[in-house]
Amino acid sequence: MKRLTVAHFPSTLKHDAWLGLCCLPALMLIFFVGYYLERMQTASIVASGAITLAYGANKTWESSSLLLLLATAMGVTVSTWLGSLAGNVMPLYIFGSMLYAGLYAMLASIQSGLWWALLQCAIAWLVAGYFAGSPLHAAERAALVGIGGLLQIVCLVLLFSKIRFQLQDVTRHNWADIFQHARQRYRQKIHIGWSVFFAMAAMGIALWMVERHAVGNGYWAGMTLLLCLRNDFRQSVRRVPARILGTLLGSLTATLLLTFLHTPLMLATGLTVAGYVAFTASYTLSTRSYFIFTFLVTVTVIFLMSSLGLPQHNVAINRVISTTTGGLFALGAILLARMMTDFHVMKKLRQRAAHLPDAARSFRRRDTGNREER
Repeated sequence: MKRLTVAHFPSTLKHDAWLGLCCLPALMLIFFVGYYLERMQTASIVASGAITLAYGANKTWESSSLLLLLATAMGVTVSTWLGSLAGNVMPLYIFGSMLYAGLYAMLASIQSGLWWALLQCAIAWLVAGYFAGSPLHAAERAALVGIGGLLQIVCLVLLFSKIRFQLQDVTRHNWADIFQHARQRYRQKIHIGWSVFFAMAAMGIALWMVERHAVGNGYWAGMTLLLCLRNDFRQSVRRVPARILGTLLGSLTATLLLTFLHTPLMLATGLTVAGYVAFTASYTLSTRSYFIFTFLVTVTVIFLMSSLGLPQHNVAINRVISTTTGGLFALGAILLARMMTDFHVMKKLRQRAAHLPDAARSFRRRDTGNREER
């Protein structure tokens, strides 16, 4: 992969701006229909699926953006359905979140596009658990999220295909062949180590704590934990303070803006603009300034929650508390996994060093015996 230089930024920004603009029609159509039918809360749930897919519009799996987005839409829909059902039983919800965290850590070294898709499925589970309801409610919510995702895919295919949208004829292979090929390709990169164990433990304890102390928006703790876990130690450590500070500033800014946005139409406009800036910046900014990226995403999510009819003026503190909790547990999991890995590496090195003198003496005895025979 070529390293971006200053000369590359104009073309990169132009590409990102075009790609972001191609994601906007889906959001505008969703909110227009919702406003016309006076169903803005329903439209916001549909928009959440479209926004999720917009963040991955620049990513690929098996050289295909279409394949990745389809897999993500399916995974997010199923995770939303399961999460809404599991949210009725908090221990089950926490256990499922731990499984997602373990799987996420286990697959940390695989291709980034597929790993991103798994992250979106985990986030969908975490959020849906706090909107639990009957099986019919869970099915309706999942269907609305899936419709939003599919609408976003259609808009991207129609509008961005002429601007290097990486399409691949997915009809050449069935899904079984695709997943079989992926399993063989990534088998050597899948690992079960201390990072998996500590990620699961951190997720369980963090969610239990926010639930035990009745902290609102508790799913932010789990989201923060996952977003801070990277397959690079330094990058993981740097993400924790950036995530906490970005969420704090984003919460305060969004709360201030919401005092001037009272009508559903203004909320939809604010969400569309904030979403466009966020997912356009995510294509390159998330790897360069995670603080700014987190700030933009936080503003977008708060606008989305407000459009659902949830009060946002008094929950900024709870959101920051949940984020801080998830960040601190992520940091603890990262450091403990690193310590245990280093301990076992040093232990193996000491054992190998201890065997070297014995091997050397054995070699000298064999060499002496050979000389005596000669």
